[in-house]
Amino acid sequence: MLLRSTGFGMNSASVVPIARLGEVFLTKFTSVAGRFCRYGLITMVFAAVAPGVRAQDGITFVERGPVVLDVLGKLEWMRCSIGQVWADGRCDGDPLLAPFTAGEAIIARATASSGEGWRIPTRAEMERLLVSGHTPPLIDSRVFPDTYQGGYWTADANWLLAGSRWIVNFNSGFSYGRALPRQSFSFRLVRDR
Repeated sequence: MLLRSTGFGMNSASVVPIARLGEVFLTKFTSVAGRFCRYGLITMVFAAVAPGVRAQDGITFVERGPVVLDVLGKLEWMRCSIGQVWADGRCDGDPLLAPFTAGEAIIARATASSGEGWRIPTRAEMERLLVSGHTPPLIDSRVFPDTYQGGYWTADANWLLAGSRWIVNFNSGFSYGRALPRQSFSFRLVRDR
């Protein structure tokens, strides 16, 4: 796998994914300064993994009106982004773009209207929804119609960049670990089954 223009200080990198650990082994990379480095183990903080690496391989969705069950992931997803309403087989309205700090209020509202257990998904859970080979948004639009073509909050903080959080972008298909909690992105909630 070759990553290019990561925006995190590397021009390009050849990597071997270690999916179980959520890490990559860099076999070689060139920094923006043009320095060549041969080896290193880093967490996926630097590299936004190319679309298609985690496409929906091995995912089975069961549609149930405004929610969809990810059978293998043992998750129940809201089909619409927060701010949209499920109506006539699609998501009506505009997604709410809000700072991460609004997440508690959003979860409380979802709990009041749709039951207990809703939460912001982890980065790994959100990345499972990415698909390759499509035009944006890079998600199965049959299962998740009218998805916002931008960033979605995840529950994961970036431990290498203090105060930053991870988002998954359905326009580019990349994950970014440099989002500040005061920035506004979309929310999609999930709960365990």
